[in-house]
Amino acid sequence: MSKATIIVSVDDPFEVAAFETWLSRWEKMLTSMSDNEGCGCCVDIWKVEGPSEAIAELPPQIHAWCERSDEA
Repeated sequence: MSKATIIVSVDDPFEVAAFETWLSRWEKMLTSMSDNEGCGCCVDIWKVEGPSEAIAELPPQIHAWCERSDEA
């Protein structure tokens, strides 16, 4: 499994759409997703964990950080 931090500028429709598209594809495969840690007025921030394929498909404009963990 891999972990990533996602940061979406709420006033950027391309980032919002990129996140929503990614999430609709991978949400059921994620092993964890934090509550929104952003302020909500300018950024939304989530920490997610899931298959490395899901993290690899994160759009670069919203993918802030990634860590690979040991797979069981």
